[in-house]
Amino acid sequence: MNRSLVVFALALALPLTARADDASKRAKAQELIGILHSEQMIGQLSANLMKQVDDAAQQVTGAAPSPEQKTRLDEFEKKVSGMFQQELNWNTMAPEFVTIYSNSFSEEELTAIVNFYKSPAGTAFLTKAPQVNQQINQIAQPKIAALQTQIRAAFDEFRKSQQSATPPTLKSLPPAGAPAPSVPETKLPSTK
Repeated sequence: MNRSLVVFALALALPLTARADDASKRAKAQELIGILHSEQMIGQLSANLMKQVDDAAQQVTGAAPSPEQKTRLDEFEKKVSGMFQQELNWNTMAPEFVTIYSNSFSEEELTAIVNFYKSPAGTAFLTKAPQVNQQINQIAQPKIAALQTQIRAAFDEFRKSQQSATPPTLKSLPPAGAPAPSVPETKLPSTK
C-alpha cells in the first residue's frame, strides 16, 4: 500500500516538475530575445514596411497632391499604420518568439547561447552585426540585380521557346480507325 502511495505521489509531482522546467526554459528564451533586441528588430521591420507603403502611396498621389488627395493619403497611412500595429505588435508577438525559441532549443542550449551573447565576443557580435550585414548587402545587391536581369532574359527566352513549340492538337492526329501514316523504308547497310 505504501508503495502505491509513493508511485501516485510521484505521478502527481512529475507534471509540476515538467511545468517548472518549461517555465525555466521559457525564461531563458525570454532572456535571449531581449539580448537579441528582437522587439527593436520588429519595430524596424514595421517602420521599413510602412515607409515602402508610404512611398508607393505618394507615387500614386504625385509630388503635389491636392488637399483632398492629401487628406485621403493621410487617412490611408493611418489605416495601414493601424494594421501594422495590430499585426506586428510586440506584445502579441513576444510570446510567439518565446515559444519558437523554447521549442527549438533545449534549456542547456539556451543557457549556452545566452552566455555567449553576454560574453565579450557575443556582445561584439551583436554590436557589429548590423554593420557587417550592411556591408554584405552592399556586396550582394549588385549581384542580385545582375542575376535578376539574367534570369528575366532566360525566362523570356524560355517563354518564347514554349510559344514556338506547338504541341500536337486533336485536329492534327489521324481519325480513329484510320491507317497509321507510312514511314519510308530505309535500308540498313549490310554487316557482311
